[in-house]
Amino acid sequence: MRRWALLLALTASVFGALSAWAVVLSMIPRLRARHASDRLVDRAQEASGRGDRWASRQLVEEALDLDRKNPRARRELAMHLVVEGRRELALHELRYVAEAKRRDSGAARELAALLWTTGDREGALRWVREALRRDPKSGLARVDLAHCLLATGDVVNALSAAEQAVALYPRLRSAWQALGVARWQSGDLTGARAALDEALLLRPNDVPTLLAAAEVSNQLASWDSAVAYARRAVSADPQSASSWFVLAQLLAATGHSIEADEALARARTLDAAQRADRPPSSPQGAVAPERGR
Repeated sequence: MRRWALLLALTASVFGALSAWAVVLSMIPRLRARHASDRLVDRAQEASGRGDRWASRQLVEEALDLDRKNPRARRELAMHLVVEGRRELALHELRYVAEAKRRDSGAARELAALLWTTGDREGALRWVREALRRDPKSGLARVDLAHCLLATGDVVNALSAAEQAVALYPRLRSAWQALGVARWQSGDLTGARAALDEALLLRPNDVPTLLAAAEVSNQLASWDSAVAYARRAVSADPQSASSWFVLAQLLAATGHSIEADEALARARTLDAAQRADRPPSSPQGAVAPERGR
């Protein structure tokens, strides 16, 4: 009896080993295809970095021909589709990536960002929360959450999310910016400017932060500071029509009418030129958020 039991056990182990080996052998072609596909994606990214979008697009298609299920290739395709203005198709690809890479917080954030630009705020908020579920320590996901909540009017929870982001990563510029905006919306103007100044210490030439600080200072009746922030914004990006408009308004409010008229004329010229250069199908807004924390 024991002999038969031993023989059966040995037979089972042999068949088990053979079965496992068969599975490994069957996977080899897929692994080779994925490796080759990944190498093509690397080349596509290099081409994109050189500004050769056509070559990058062709390499992505070749990568997908080798392995249609490759999440890296699907993500690269989504980025191209966004540039082409084909956002619904891009959403399909990014949704596949986010669902295939179940532990990737960044993939969830990218899908959320694109959903937001298409007007699906509810879907965007759901995927931002999913990004946080995947990585509870993600400062960037908490910043995204703060911005989403601010846009939907939930200032209290937005403020909490921004505070948590700053506590987690005090060197994260976008966390301080989000905290500044959240405090601003909550009515804490002094705290808002302090947070925006912290953001500017980390990135002194960030135009959106400078313009926010200018508006907060204006509301605090710190008009000289408001003009100074606006001048810094114009200096950081002389082609920004928005910065020139803000500077013109603040100069006019502080009695500098001649300089205000010059700034307003510059703003209108830049705005007209930008409108003329903007293709009708050009996608608005960023899609891929910062990677990392």
